[in-house]
Amino acid sequence: MSEITRRPTIASSVAAAVAVLVAVLAAGSQAASALGFAAVGGLVFVVGLALGRHRAVDVGALVVLFGVVAGGLEATAVEPTIVAAVATVVAWDLAHGAIALGDQLGRGAETRRLEAVRVSSSLLVGLASGTVGYAVYVFGGSGQPVAAVTLLLVAAVLIVVGFGGGRTGSTRRRRTRP
Repeated sequence: MSEITRRPTIASSVAAAVAVLVAVLAAGSQAASALGFAAVGGLVFVVGLALGRHRAVDVGALVVLFGVVAGGLEATAVEPTIVAAVATVVAWDLAHGAIALGDQLGRGAETRRLEAVRVSSSLLVGLASGTVGYAVYVFGGSGQPVAAVTLLLVAAVLIVVGFGGGRTGSTRRRRTRP
């Protein structure tokens, strides 16, 4: 019997990496300082994902989020800020799913269908929350500055992170010897 490779699953890892790239590009379109933060965070995120480290993924996503906030505070348009914030949260969610699935079932397990459902549902929830946030800005903002929307997005992201805060650092199982 072959050993199970307990590494993050490939399909979800690729989807998470694409989402964090979208976040970096959207945040970087606002300001050079935002691009700097987001690029460093994106690099930490991808390395953490490749190594299967929850904490590195969390730190990377948080630094990308700082880039999103920096870009949002300097921006005149709110759309890239919303796209970057939603993409950051989607990337964070997909990365944790890839790591957990790899830890539990192994990289070699047939999980494409499960991963497709997770990616689709994360994108759908992200799209819905971004749409609601944008609608609140357009219809209820009555000329509020982009910084107000940015801080609203930061609060929403912190709530999401808070929901995931009770999780342990890793779901890796310890081997027991017979």
